[in-house]
Amino acid sequence: MPAMASEILRDRRPPRKALATGRLAFGMASPPGPVALENDPRNPCIGCGPEHPTGLRLAFRREGDIVTTSFAASGRFQGWPERLHSGILYLAMLETANWTVYGLRGRVGVPVRTGPLDAKRWIATGETLVLRGRLTSTDVTSAQAKIEAGDEQGTVVAMLERDYELLGRDAFLKRMGYETVPPALADALPE
Repeated sequence: MPAMASEILRDRRPPRKALATGRLAFGMASPPGPVALENDPRNPCIGCGPEHPTGLRLAFRREGDIVTTSFAASGRFQGWPERLHSGILYLAMLETANWTVYGLRGRVGVPVRTGPLDAKRWIATGETLVLRGRLTSTDVTSAQAKIEAGDEQGTVVAMLERDYELLGRDAFLKRMGYETVPPALADALPE
């Protein structure tokens, strides 16, 4: 059974190193214990770019068939006074969905549908959330991720679903309008 948010927050041991490629192969048995998912330092993403100057800098780990991250609702992300801006929560949950596909399938997916943010309550600044993603369906060409954000007591405070197409390299380049694969994605796309 997956860990509750409060259990994840208590576990402050350094995560174990991921495979040399930073990816976990689809269909591979779940590794024992948490495994950090590597992120290319060249990744410019505002949600997960490890060196983005104003981004969320989310870091992810795989725990069996779940991908998790923690997120501190900093005051710099407030909308209503002393409340996390819902757009920032949405961004963190979208990133968790993206990394769920990557962490459990070993490759990026192209989002094709994103459901609404189902927020159960407002998040106070200063709270720490644990975001957890799992795949609810997957096949050779598609995947669906379900994301839940939990508070420090393990109560689900928000949910989101996102659908993906799993494209080969040429179809990905065409869909995204790239001429070549960006270096930060080079190892995340199959030929």
